[in-house]
Order: sequence, then structure tokens, then C-alpha cells
Amino acid sequence: MMNIVFSTTRQWNPGDEFILMGTEYLLSKVVGKYNPIIFNRNPQIRRARKYDFIKAVDNALGKDFAEKFLDNSVKERLPMDYADMAVFAGSPEWRGIRTRKLYESIREYNIPTVFLGLGTSGPFEYNAEQFSEDERYAFDNAKLITCRDEVCHAALAPIGAHYLPCPALFSSPTFRQVKQVKKIGILYGTNSAVACNNVSDDTYQFMMRNYKAMIEQLSADYEIEFVAHYIDELSDFKKDFPGHTLRYSFDAKDYRDIFSEYDLMVGYRVHGIGMCASQGTPGVMIAHDPRASTVRGFLADMVTLDASTDEFMAVVRSAIANVEQRSQALIEHRQATEAKYLELLKTALA
Repeated sequence: MMNIVFSTTRQWNPGDEFILMGTEYLLSKVVGKYNPIIFNRNPQIRRARKYDFIKAVDNALGKDFAEKFLDNSVKERLPMDYADMAVFAGSPEWRGIRTRKLYESIREYNIPTVFLGLGTSGPFEYNAEQFSEDERYAFDNAKLITCRDEVCHAALAPIGAHYLPCPALFSSPTFRQVKQVKKIGILYGTNSAVACNNVSDDTYQFMMRNYKAMIEQLSADYEIEFVAHYIDELSDFKKDFPGHTLRYSFDAKDYRDIFSEYDLMVGYRVHGIGMCASQGTPGVMIAHDPRASTVRGFLADMVTLDASTDEFMAVVRSAIANVEQRSQALIEHRQATEAKYLELLKTALA
């Protein structure tokens, strides 16, 4: 049975795990059963510092720092000679210091590699200045590369990358057509969470102003609940929206059941919108950073931070009014995109 190593994060950002779920869904249809192994990029597990003080001290004392890596994932010390394939399951962090071990192993053992749903938060160029020798080896010999946004695709198109929606579009194996909005989900966030799981002050103020408008204007006709992805959000939520319901789980797979209860999703997390799209549920995205363009692959509306509350509410009300047609369009889009992915994967892995 194949051993497939997936580059992802575990217990850090559920969105990364949503991408992984969709990637595994697609891959299983092509290769059948396999042993899934993860290269865990969780920053608590893998440091991304060029000079690591703790590691330097341990080495100076004659200790084996790598031996202290206890996570049940790819280790620095042990060889990756067991890997039959490496798969980068999206997200913007698909190169750099944190992934160095993975790229070194791909080159050392000539491991077949697939990149699915790569994204970026800014322009870059595919050259020797921005990509290491090991990274270029992996990309130059990749079986398949797909990008989820236009900026990333523009940089990697010269080496054969394809432009397709993020694999999170397949994070839920089941979907339904929404006929009518009865329950609305809102993705909550705060400016006080740790970096990369927080939002800016401007985004936070935008959400507070417009989420409260949603409650005031819509709660008489629709049930409204909030959803959090990160533990830092739980305490602030009790202060911002006392008496309201917040859904959260430590286990990313639980969000399949959580999101399945909503008929419309509104919020700022790209892959919260993405998992809902995989279930046939339309979304309204608060486009607060460059990564928001990914939701075009989820057919979501986008509202920028300069929108007034009246403009924001007009988008939400339009989504409610047209939910049946939009849900059907999402299902058709998912099916067409799956066919494209499977055709590419079957050809690449033949």
C-alpha cells in the first residue's frame, strides 16, 4: 500500500485541514487506499527561524535536538525513504524554512510530488533567488501543479501550473441544494488572537458593526449562530455577543456537521466559506486580505472593508433571496471542477 506524505497543519488552522480533506477526497478516487502521513507545519511543532536559539544551545551541549520531535508526523531525524508520494495540500505556506526537510527528502529520494491548490498572499517569481535548489527540483519534476488564485498561477504557469479552485471545494463528501434560508452562520474573528489566526483592527471593527446589523435586521426572520475556528476567539466572543450561540470544535472534521446546519454562511475565513461551498451552501466573504480571491473558486460574493453597512446588508439580502439558484450553481460547479481535477490526476499519476 502506498505511503503518501501530505504537507499540512494539524491543530493550528482548521482551514488547512479542510484543504487536506478535499485533497484526500480527490486522491482516493485515483489511487484507491493508501497510508496517509503528514508533514506537520504547525508553528508550535516546526519552527521557522533561520537561527533557532534552542536548537543551537542543545547542539552546543551535545544533545540531539531532533530526537525531541515527538509529534506523530514526519520527523527531522528519520529518513523519508518510506514515502511513495508527497502531496502539498494547498495553503500559502508551501515553501520556505518550515518545509525545508520535506523538499530535501523529495530530492534525496526522488519522491513523486503533486501540488494541489497552491495560493499566495502576494506576487512572486519562480527563480533561483526566491526558490531554493531543492524547491526548484520538486517543482521542475512535479507530476501536477494547481493554483487557487490568479497571482500564484501567473508565477507558476511557465512550469505548467493549472488554475483551479482550492481542493477545499471537496472537503465535505456530501452536499445538498439549499431551497430556502432558515439558519445563517457567521464566522467570528477577533484582533486579539495570535498572529495568522487574528484579524486587523479595521477588519474587526467592520465585522462588529455589520454582524450587529445582521442580528438587528435579520434575527426576527432567521436563526443566526456564530462559528469560531480558533480557541482565542472564545473569550472575546462572550464579551462581543453575550447571550448568542458560538459553535467551535478542536477537531476540524466536526465542522462538516457544524456547517451542514446552515443555509448561508457569512464571514472572513476563506476556508469556512469553502467547506460550506463543498456542501452546496452559498457564502458571503468579507475580503480583508489578498487571500480572499480564493473564494471566487467557491462562487462566493465578496464585500470589501470600504463597504457601508447598507451595502453589506444588500449583499446578504440578495444572497438570501437567490439562495436556491446559487446553491444549484455551486453543486454544478463542484461536479465540473471535480471532473477536471480527476482527469488531471489520472493523467499525471498514470
